[in-house]
Parts: sequence; C-alpha cells; structure tokens
Amino acid sequence: DVGRAIPLFEQTLADRVRVLGGDHPDTLLSRNNLAYVYGSAGDLGRAIPLFGQALTDSLRVLGEDHPLTETVRNNLAFAVAEHDGDKPGCP
Repeated sequence: DVGRAIPLFEQTLADRVRVLGGDHPDTLLSRNNLAYVYGSAGDLGRAIPLFGQALTDSLRVLGEDHPLTETVRNNLAFAVAEHDGDKPGCP
C-alpha cells in the first residue's frame, strides 16, 4: 500500500537527516527510497527533483562509481523517461 508507505518513508528520511546528517550513506539511501515510492505512487513531480538531489549528493559523497550512485542515476533516468512519455504527442 503505497499510500501508507509514503509517510513512513518521509519520517525515515527526516529521522536519518536529524540523527545521521544529510550526507550519511543511509540518509542518501532513504532519499532515493522516498523518491522511488513517490514515483511508484505516480507523483513524478516530487520524485524527479528528489532523485536529482539524491544523485547530486551521492556523486559528491560517494563518487561516480559507487553502487548507490549508479542506482540513483538509473532511478532518475527511469522517472524522467516515464514523465516524458506521459507528455502529449510522445509515443
């Protein structure tokens, strides 16, 4: 149930930012997970910017080749493609 999951993911991210800080790898993972659940709920307007933030932070903190960075990059690309596919006139 995505509707019930979203507040839990939001709270987890807020808690991790508060306890671990914004740059901790677990916080970066929580940011990616929240963006993913937003996308799963069809809210790409919230998912895409959050994936973008997660990617920027992952690149800075973990580096280009880290598995989490690659996961976030793929998730962002998928969300953007899904969003662009929803535009009128796109096949």
